[in-house]
Amino acid sequence: MDHSRKTLRNSLRYLLPLLCAGMLNLVDGVPFRLNLWNRGVFQLVHSGVLASLLIEAVYIQWAFSIRRRFPQKQMRSNTTLFAAAFILLSLFPVIKYSFVTQGGTAARYLWYAYYIPLTFGPPFMVHASLYFGKPDDYRLPKKWRWTYLPATLLSLGILTNDFHQLAFVFTDGLDNWEVRYSHGILYYLAFVWGSLGLLTVIVLAIRSTFSRRLFKNAWLPLVVLTMMALYPVLYDSHGSKPLLLQDVFEMNDFICISCVALWESFVAARIIVSNSDYPAIFAVSSLNAGLADGEWNVRQVSARGVCPQPEELRKARNGETLLPDGDTLLKARAVAGGWFYWTEDVTELRRLRGELSETADYLEEENAMLRVSAQIEEGRRKTAEQTKLYDRVTEVIRPQLDALDQLLRDLPPEEEAFRERMKTAGVLIAYVKRRSSLLLAGGDKTFTGAEMGLCFEESARALRLAGIPCELAVDKDVLLPAQTADLLYEIFETAAERGLTALRSVRVALKAQPDNRAAMELTLEGAPAPLTEPELAELRQLFDDVSLTRTSETTTLIIANQI
Repeated sequence: MDHSRKTLRNSLRYLLPLLCAGMLNLVDGVPFRLNLWNRGVFQLVHSGVLASLLIEAVYIQWAFSIRRRFPQKQMRSNTTLFAAAFILLSLFPVIKYSFVTQGGTAARYLWYAYYIPLTFGPPFMVHASLYFGKPDDYRLPKKWRWTYLPATLLSLGILTNDFHQLAFVFTDGLDNWEVRYSHGILYYLAFVWGSLGLLTVIVLAIRSTFSRRLFKNAWLPLVVLTMMALYPVLYDSHGSKPLLLQDVFEMNDFICISCVALWESFVAARIIVSNSDYPAIFAVSSLNAGLADGEWNVRQVSARGVCPQPEELRKARNGETLLPDGDTLLKARAVAGGWFYWTEDVTELRRLRGELSETADYLEEENAMLRVSAQIEEGRRKTAEQTKLYDRVTEVIRPQLDALDQLLRDLPPEEEAFRERMKTAGVLIAYVKRRSSLLLAGGDKTFTGAEMGLCFEESARALRLAGIPCELAVDKDVLLPAQTADLLYEIFETAAERGLTALRSVRVALKAQPDNRAAMELTLEGAPAPLTEPELAELRQLFDDVSLTRTSETTTLIIANQI
């Protein structure tokens, strides 16, 4: 349906009942004869009752539209509550003037009860307006619950007016309460309370308009506010000769209808987010998603979304399927009237899986070599030394291998948990691969800074995949004995593994110093101390200079040794 036609149709759903109610109020007092079919008799109903029922129908219809149109749950709840207050505000006078004895106690307490929605409506409106411009997960601070206290006290004070007469003073006694009375302090406090609530809503709307630069349709709320301000002035200024508008709608009905109109003007001015225009919002969103009908034909797609074929959507029904490009995963879920689908780029995941597969094959080959060499070359010196070396490699990396075995066993089906497990596995695999290479190439070998840079770079790449920024500064010309290179890489891995869940960034610098010394500086941000005191004491026995500096945010470890 065309958007303008849809807007006109929705407007008529509210305007037609209000126009009928206004016409009935013009002929107020004229009885209508209704056929009560279940009793088979006729009953007289005054036009004022029918008008009130029509107005209440508008409030009820608006309350249901709120539940459908407002995506923010807390705003939706508070708006529904003050819509319910409007319903009560219109219902109590109908009961009082049409269904109970005039001048009696029941009529008087219905008159008092009229002020309950008047005092609770303002905090409901204020609470709803506090969500202007807020994200969907925003929650109102608990301190705002105190606004219910004045409303409760005012309501209780007016309901108990018979005992203190602070709201209405009956000069001729309770028996003649409808004949002559004057207003007390509680009445004026209730009026001030409602005015403060409306003023707070206006201030919050203005603040949201300026902070979000919503000036295009800002004139709409101004028009409604002008009407709300003129009506009471004109109402009081004409005295015994009321305006036509006063005959059409009483003060309470006009206030409630104006508040509904004000809220709808906030929607039209974009101050309140509504899903009425979701196609336009969805089309310019950054989602990789779209909507399809029950026949799998795409009806709505975002700016970054794709338009899959019906066969592809059918394959992804309540699941997922890989599109022909091999790097895009299509998922679909059933929604009312069709299907919602979205895509995910799995290029990086496929690359990570490939690396994991290669590393697993590499480790499998290494273990096979160890086993075969131990069986065939046992007894010979060279084979014995190789076996001893391989055993040492396996022993050194055993904690990481065991951790990998636990991570890769019984992988979780949830995608987020699977990703987190793969990130940790990537860090361990990079270390296992490079530490094995260092140990196997050890002995009397001297490693260059370029070779050490490859080790650090592979671990840094794994850390970056895990979401931890890692910066490297390695002097390619520095020379390190095999034992020193192995210990420095082990220290780096120990620090990274221990702080993996808390790390915010890592920086590694390996440089040659003028006094023929090599120094490694390891800086960790957001992680606990990388080494314990006993471990530091052991390192000080192995290296010339070991220092550990801690601040509130970072920990810096510097190790220097003679080349």
